[in-house]
Amino acid sequence: MYRKLIERPWRARPPSAPFAWRPPGRSTRPDWIRVEDWHQRIGAWQALLEQHAAMTTTWLLFEPDPLEFSAALVAIWERGDSVLLPADNQPETVGTLRRAGVALGQVPGAASAGAGRPPRWLSQPLPEIALSLYTSGSTGEPQRLDKSFAQLDAELATQASLWPFEGRVVISQVSHQHIYGLLFAILRPLCEGAPIAATTCRYPETLLAWLACCRDDARQAVLVSAPPALSRLPETLDWQSVHPALARIYSSGAPLSRAASDLALACLGTPVHEVYGSSETGGIAWRIQQRGEAWTPFPGIEVRNDDEQRLWLRSPHLAMPETWQRQADRIRFAGDGFVLLGRADRIVKIGGKRISLTAVDRALNALPRVERAQALPLQRRDLRLAAVIQLSETALPRDHAARRDAVRRLRQQLAARFETPALPRYWRFVDHWPTNAQGKLSADVRQRLFQDLDDRRAPRWLGERPVDGGWCITLEVPEQSAYVDGHFDAQPVLPGVTLVHWAMQLARRLFSLEAHFAGLERLRFPLPLLPGDRFEMTLVHTPAHRRDAARQTSRHDSPRSEDPRKESLQLHCDSRRGRHVSGRIALTEENADVE
Repeated sequence: MYRKLIERPWRARPPSAPFAWRPPGRSTRPDWIRVEDWHQRIGAWQALLEQHAAMTTTWLLFEPDPLEFSAALVAIWERGDSVLLPADNQPETVGTLRRAGVALGQVPGAASAGAGRPPRWLSQPLPEIALSLYTSGSTGEPQRLDKSFAQLDAELATQASLWPFEGRVVISQVSHQHIYGLLFAILRPLCEGAPIAATTCRYPETLLAWLACCRDDARQAVLVSAPPALSRLPETLDWQSVHPALARIYSSGAPLSRAASDLALACLGTPVHEVYGSSETGGIAWRIQQRGEAWTPFPGIEVRNDDEQRLWLRSPHLAMPETWQRQADRIRFAGDGFVLLGRADRIVKIGGKRISLTAVDRALNALPRVERAQALPLQRRDLRLAAVIQLSETALPRDHAARRDAVRRLRQQLAARFETPALPRYWRFVDHWPTNAQGKLSADVRQRLFQDLDDRRAPRWLGERPVDGGWCITLEVPEQSAYVDGHFDAQPVLPGVTLVHWAMQLARRLFSLEAHFAGLERLRFPLPLLPGDRFEMTLVHTPAHRRDAARQTSRHDSPRSEDPRKESLQLHCDSRRGRHVSGRIALTEENADVE
């Protein structure tokens, strides 16, 4: 049964009903968290907020745990206070938004919110604004978006009428700090009484195990996903055995390639329902690619275009639902829906000539062995074009000579259609499309791709993906890297210590690592890397307590083994030529001033 947010559906759920499903761990069996247990968490958050209420009536809420996030959100709403959802909890983000409210992550006790207690359902009205989000848009600067309960309820009701959850377990692979994950993985389950998975599903192997549990319990699940996760499903896993457990798949954040859509259907046994929209507009339309490329507007959404083929929208999901609003996307109508033609604002002026980035994109995507491509304006001494190219596995350049040949070939093919200023000058070749967690080639991802142009000490970053316990990062050794100068004249090579330095820099971002370099443990450099070499760096972070536990269960330690209390960072670097680094970096909480 669907209830609107404005009706406070969290109060009406039976205490004994399941609220969340705790998936199995390595040594634990799956179990259920009841509504009454979740209500205790709401009460705990209410007690915490009361202790700090004199500081603010606006709270910045960043909480990765879905159970705690939902409890904190309801506790804030029940006070009649405002909640802001930053996209992340990085110091720069929190510092930028500090004046907007108190960050719950920086309030003592926020991580656990104290002991549970029964919640207090008070009579004060809900806040005028349900929540505010921050989106970087195309500039990278945070932009605040306020969402009323009426806007959220209109969108939630539309989704529930089209695709009701009907008590299925909701498994999410996306962040609920953004509007898509918030709607599908938190608010819809609240309004429809569907249980949520108590943790985010990060790996395909984990998804397979969770679906197997649902199958064994004669339950079904829905999957809230995004292009990065769906495009990397390993075909070698036994997906067919769990087909009965998966009822529906959602994807949003960016268009899913047809190849990835077909892969998801083949692996998971059900088509992907793609949702088109934005943080600003909410959901606009949906499609299943196997039925065609056109998008079908959601019920209640009115769409038209103008002489420039620009999309105009009138929607109950907007702050002014009766007003037509012009969007940056261009469309053409097809049957009962529309096809996206790209953004109208992708025009740049280079060398005195106006260049359509959309036209360059189309030309790049039509070239042989190019699976996906996008041209980008890059401001250095002057404005130049850059290109991000996803090539087929066999076409990826692995060394300097192959990369040079690939660039020359692509420029020659484009030269038949474009003048020289329209030809990309900077190229990045990737095996998977590099995106943020929401599936977007965002401003920070673009900056990371081309950072080595402005910082000769940086590697050429080409994407990253999670692996069990860590991350695998695709890198290249820039030909102009400061670290290859003088190593050696006949054949420059990258010093091994540079890989340790890069590993520490990447670990600080990927693991929010605060520990410092303490030394090297069994680190070997069997094969040097050359300028232009493409390689994969695998990092696995082992906190001190995990190392302790592992050492206690091992029977094969020598008396001279390293200190088990230290944190460590497992490091491997591999390329087509072989292994270049293997071993561990010891870490310490004290700054040893060595990296």
